[in-house]
Amino acid sequence: MNKEKRKGAVKSIAAGLAAAAMLVTSGCGKSSSHGGPPQAQTGGKIAVITKQDLSFWDDVKKGAQDACEEFGYEMMYTVADGDNDYVSQIAAINEAINKKACAIVIAPNSETDLDEALTKALDNGIKVVTINSELNSTMQQKVTSKIGSSETDGGAVAAKNAIDAFKKKGGDLKNIGKIGIIGNTAATAEKRISGFTDRMTRSIAAEYGIEIPAANPFAAMGGAQGGPPAGVQGGPPAGAQGGNAEGAPVTTAPVTTEAIIETTTTVPYEELSEYEKAKLVIAEHDKQKKEDDERQLAVIKKNFVQTERCSKIEEAKEATKKLLGTDGNGFSILFATNTNTTLGVCEALEELNLAGKITVIGYNSDEEEIGYIKRGVLDGTILQNPYIIGYVGVKYAKTAASGSGVIQSLDTGVTYVNASNMNDEFIQLLLYPDKY
Repeated sequence: MNKEKRKGAVKSIAAGLAAAAMLVTSGCGKSSSHGGPPQAQTGGKIAVITKQDLSFWDDVKKGAQDACEEFGYEMMYTVADGDNDYVSQIAAINEAINKKACAIVIAPNSETDLDEALTKALDNGIKVVTINSELNSTMQQKVTSKIGSSETDGGAVAAKNAIDAFKKKGGDLKNIGKIGIIGNTAATAEKRISGFTDRMTRSIAAEYGIEIPAANPFAAMGGAQGGPPAGVQGGPPAGAQGGNAEGAPVTTAPVTTEAIIETTTTVPYEELSEYEKAKLVIAEHDKQKKEDDERQLAVIKKNFVQTERCSKIEEAKEATKKLLGTDGNGFSILFATNTNTTLGVCEALEELNLAGKITVIGYNSDEEEIGYIKRGVLDGTILQNPYIIGYVGVKYAKTAASGSGVIQSLDTGVTYVNASNMNDEFIQLLLYPDKY
């Protein structure tokens, strides 16, 4: 694929996602009045505010810059000093207000500390789009849209591929050992960890024959007919229909195992019908299995060990070394939730001579992370498609500023990258969008 085709392919991916909101090409400046590509616009500024100086945010910036150039806007770019630095983000928001930007695209470093500044921006008619991270629920509902990958899905994908990599090394989920989690300090870490632990727990539990039911929001709407089936001793006669005095069917809540046992043990066992005796045996068996499953799940959950949250590479390295000791300390899988924690984990493993002995899944696509994959230290990493996040973020902001509607949230997806697929054309396109 030549350079122009590759560049076009990246933009096609971004444009395909953006099309979900039926975006238009006009903005808050003067736009082209004829067909074809938009012409340069005057007076249009879009502030793009990111979290910290990492390659991930460099790629977000590239996507945002390409979108600004394509649609004729001036980009006001600010990068914070770290994922806890909301002070510089507040200053950048105020600068956008003072310079009359028509939109702000921001990766918030706090769920609440930006409220006052962003409210002021909104009051001044500035459209706000969040990328990668969310604000608190009240404030998030006031802004235009949120662009980024699902954090819980990213964690679940990390767990799925951690299990695959662990098994390829000969691992057995019933003897998985400890699972370490090295989380970063941003709010995104919590959801990534939640997605990871939930998927991992379900997979390990399945090995023991334990099924953890997914949440069913419609369960309370349904009912079940109580009592034994028709024709069975102790139940209604065959062919009889349940109902009330008017003949309407009667629907009752499902009978719990505990209720069955309590009901059937209030009378002597020999006085129970054959159906009631069978029902009691099944209920007691179900109760015992439930208790056994709960004990096993408690054991599984104890396998997860989290370090204190880390914002810097050195912090993550030291936390990992403390976790692993000198010999790995029984850990079989490590999950790091962003670039800095991933790099810190990998540095620790190399220093401890444990590279390749523990399955490691990271986050993002820093060039050093790719190097660790090539050396076999890092089994794989979750790529969030940062270029597309930046590009679509600006496009949504531009569209909202023009008075057109956009969808409230867009999931840009995640991609798992490892040694087996990292040289694939599509993966290379996502890893190095600036090269094409």
